[in-house]
Amino acid sequence: MIRWIRVAIALALALALGASVYWGYTLFLLSTVLIVLGVAYGWPRLTDSPQPRATSIMLALFGLAGLFAAWRDHSAPYLDWLPVLAGLGLLWAFVQNLVRGLGASDAVANVSAQVAGGVIVLSTSTWVAAITVPGDKEAIVVGLMALMAAECMTALPWPPIYTSPLAVAMATAVAGISSVLVLDASVGWPLALVLGAVMGLLVAGVDRMLGLIAYAQYQAANLEIAQNIESKKSVEKARSFAVQLALGAAPIALGGVVVYALERVAL
Repeated sequence: MIRWIRVAIALALALALGASVYWGYTLFLLSTVLIVLGVAYGWPRLTDSPQPRATSIMLALFGLAGLFAAWRDHSAPYLDWLPVLAGLGLLWAFVQNLVRGLGASDAVANVSAQVAGGVIVLSTSTWVAAITVPGDKEAIVVGLMALMAAECMTALPWPPIYTSPLAVAMATAVAGISSVLVLDASVGWPLALVLGAVMGLLVAGVDRMLGLIAYAQYQAANLEIAQNIESKKSVEKARSFAVQLALGAAPIALGGVVVYALERVAL
């Protein structure tokens, strides 16, 4: 059942984004803020960061800065400040880990995890850029529907060798059907099929890669501090929710890159 928590989280975020496309730009921006905060809280717990609070603060600040920069950029490509923020995030990750001391354990793994988290939160700003691009916004809705279909497939209690192809196939089918039957879309069905397939591959890839991290051995800093069984159970439950939050929010954040690229290149 715990695998379905990530689906519920992803569904809530996708519904917020999809509905706010029609309700207004401000609500859409607030929905992207929820994605950033979800990744910022869950990512350091997923990767067992030795500095979870500092890492959460770093990811939240850079994610929100990316959203603000995309919101204030009124000329294409709407992401002019993204390389600058990515460079500053990389510098922050090195400095934060240097503060731990030169002999700190797992320094390379922690820097790598922090940089990856920064890439994910900054990717959320592509949703803001996607809605800013002139033209119809049906690509956003089609992409979100494909994402959700793929998420549901990866949560099935089967080995990834079955769920990953199912995710790609279902996302492709849902995107194609929605472009033809559900929406009066400017996205033709051939483009919708491509969008759905890429979204399915994205969700399947994230599920395979992050799933391995989610069920790996703990670095266990918090578990070692906990002295009794009840405290350890409490820590494990808190980590489990944070892990599912990150697993649910990360594909939504990265999905904006696909939609934005489609709008800029093909539409």
